[in-house]
Amino acid sequence: MVRLAPRYPGLLCAAVLIGPLSAAATAHGGNVAPEPVGSHAIPGFQFPESEATLTRWITALSRSDDTAAAAVAFEKIHAHGWGLWTAVTAETAQTYGGTKLRVFETWHTPDELAGATPAGVAATAEQRLLAPLRQLAQLAEPPAKLDRVAPGLPVSRIVGFTKFDPAAAAHIQSQQLLSAATLDVLLAAGATQIPPFPAHAIVVKPVFQVLAARTLIDGRYHRLPVWTGPPTTPRPFAPADWPGCVWIDVFGGGHGVGDIDSIAATDGSSRTEATTYPVSALIHYRLSAGDAASLNLEKPATDARAGDPAILVAMHVSTREIARWTWQTFWWTPAPDSPPAPSSREIAALRPTELRGAARSYAMSLGYALLSPDQPYTGGENRGSPVYAYNPWIEAAFTPSQLPDSLSSIGPDGRPAPNNVGIQTSCMSCHARANYNPRKLATAPRLSGARYVDLIDPQFVGTLQVDFLWSIARHAR
Repeated sequence: MVRLAPRYPGLLCAAVLIGPLSAAATAHGGNVAPEPVGSHAIPGFQFPESEATLTRWITALSRSDDTAAAAVAFEKIHAHGWGLWTAVTAETAQTYGGTKLRVFETWHTPDELAGATPAGVAATAEQRLLAPLRQLAQLAEPPAKLDRVAPGLPVSRIVGFTKFDPAAAAHIQSQQLLSAATLDVLLAAGATQIPPFPAHAIVVKPVFQVLAARTLIDGRYHRLPVWTGPPTTPRPFAPADWPGCVWIDVFGGGHGVGDIDSIAATDGSSRTEATTYPVSALIHYRLSAGDAASLNLEKPATDARAGDPAILVAMHVSTREIARWTWQTFWWTPAPDSPPAPSSREIAALRPTELRGAARSYAMSLGYALLSPDQPYTGGENRGSPVYAYNPWIEAAFTPSQLPDSLSSIGPDGRPAPNNVGIQTSCMSCHARANYNPRKLATAPRLSGARYVDLIDPQFVGTLQVDFLWSIARHAR
C-alpha cells in the first residue's frame, strides 16, 4: 500500500512517489538494488577523491595569491562536481516497464532505513520506488512561510526527499543513526557528535514538480518559472517572483534552445515554439494509475491522472570526501551552456562529454569552503568573503526569519552583506550547524545564511552534532 506524504499548510503536495518507473513497478513488482556510483571513465574524475587532494584545491582557490593556481583549482573542483552529477544521474541496467532507473533512484530513503530493509539489500519496487516523498525540511518550517514558495501557482506542488547511497545507508544502519534512542544514548554518554560517515558516502535531495493534467494549457503545456539570476537588491526571491517562464510540452513538442517567455502569461497566450520545451528535456517520470488514485485520495482537488509527468527541477548532492563535506547543487535551465548566477558560463564549460541527455540541461553551483580566504575548521573567524552556493528552487525564497543565526560580513562585491536571505546562503554554512537537540536548548545552532562556523562552537554544547546532516536529526524516531 502506498503511504502518503504528510500535508503542510500552503504546500500542495501532488506527488508521493519517487523514480521514473512507478507504473511498471506497481504492475510487475520486482526488486530494486541500491547501486554505487561509478567513475564512468570521466578523464580526471575519481570518487572518492582523496581529502588531501580536495583540500589542496580548496586552499589554492580560496587562499592563494597565485591566480594561475587558483584558476586550475577552480577547474578541478567544478570538474569534480560535474563528475558527481554525471555519476548519480547515470542510467543503470535496472529497468521497469522498459525504462531505466538512474543511480540515485535506486538509493535508500530515510523511512526505509528507519524500517527493516538492510542497507545494500534489494528492496521491493514498492519499498524503493513507491516510498513517500517528504517535503524538504527547509520548505516545511515554519509552515506559515510555505506560501512564499509560489502562492497560487502549480509550482507550489514542489516536493522533495532525501536519499542515501549504499555507503551512507550502511553507515546509518550499522550505527543505528535514525534511532532517537541511539542518539539519546550518545548524548547522555557525553558524545559531542555521531560517528562520522565514510569518505565515499553520498546524500542527495531531489526536488520534483508534478504536472497535473488539469493545470495544463490546451491540455499539454505547463508554465514553468525560470531562474534568470538573483535580484540586484538581495531579498527573498521565490519562483512566483521570477520574471520569466518556459512552457513544458507533456506530449514532447517544442523547439526551445534557450529562449524564455518574458511575458509569461498564465493563459498561455505568450507561448511560442521557441519558448516551448519537450518534457524529455528534463529528468522525469510519469505517474501510474495507482499513483494518481493515491494522490487524488490525499488531495481530491489534484485530479491527477495516469501519465502525468513529475519533472526534476532541482537536486542537492553532497559527499563526505572532506570533513565539511562537498556541496554541489543543480537545477534545470533552458540555457545550460550559459546559466545565470550562482552558476556561470565558465562552470558550464567544464561539463564532461560523458554527461548526456536530459542531465546535461542542468546548471551547477557549489561550495567547498565557507569563506574566501577559507578559515580553519576550528578557532577561525567570520572574516573574508562568504561563498554563496544555493539552489534557486530550494533556498532562494528564504527570509531572514528562516535564517535566524545569520551573520553579516563584506560580500563578494566588497559591500556590506547581511547574509540573511536565500540568495546569500551556503549549503556548507547551514549544514555545518546541523545538530540533534532533544532538550530543545534555545542556544543550539539554527539555520543561517553564508557564514563561518566553528565546529567546536560553544553553541553545540548540550547537543549532538550529526555530521552536517540535518536529515539525521529530523528523521530519527
